[in-house]
Amino acid sequence: MNQDEFPPVSPEALKSFKEHSPDIIKNTVNISMKRSDEVDQHGDQARELLTIGMEFTTRMLESAMSLGEVSILEYQLNWACDRLPHDGVALKHILIRLEIYREQIIEALTEEYASEITLYLDWMITWQKDYIKKSDIQECI
Repeated sequence: MNQDEFPPVSPEALKSFKEHSPDIIKNTVNISMKRSDEVDQHGDQARELLTIGMEFTTRMLESAMSLGEVSILEYQLNWACDRLPHDGVALKHILIRLEIYREQIIEALTEEYASEITLYLDWMITWQKDYIKKSDIQECI
């Protein structure tokens, strides 16, 4: 199997993920809001912006998981890394939110379903870490 191809998530795991997504998003946002150094610049809109971002991430993740197609996620991450720094979101903050999101998935789903889902999240987290490393190297040149 190519590193950019994963098996589609089982229908049962995808259903469970969709059912729990509102709480996963809410919990991810609540934890993220406590990291004031990452959200204060967004002012009164911080919670709304984080929620919109996590809802978008969730939709892209659902699409990728149903098809077994991580290129959907790569496109989203490229867009986020290009666009969000202009909105005051550091690349590291994106990574931290993905890690928080992953933990919330593990807490919300059964171990069996979470392991299917986190395969994709782990790929996203690794991609983000690699992107940050490349960006740091470029800044040093």
